[in-house]
Amino acid sequence: MTTADPLAPLRAKFLVRVADDLARLRSADTSMKDRHYVVHRLAGAAGVFGYGKVTDLARELDDLLIEQGEAPPEAFAELIAALEGLG
Repeated sequence: MTTADPLAPLRAKFLVRVADDLARLRSADTSMKDRHYVVHRLAGAAGVFGYGKVTDLARELDDLLIEQGEAPPEAFAELIAALEGLG
């Protein structure tokens, strides 16, 4: 007997939110404060659903944003690529 994944419904909601997060991270109109909010949230949530690489990348970027208060757009590229690979 196979047990259903109890996190499946929450994972599905997370992946829907990731699509919105990707749009926000890609947009030149998104403020650094909003980008940091997305990164911080991903650092905390992605690992719960088994996306450890996203968590690691988001934590590194979160630390950079805490230390420097900002980051150039290219600093987000690796995280964006990892998010694009989820599914």
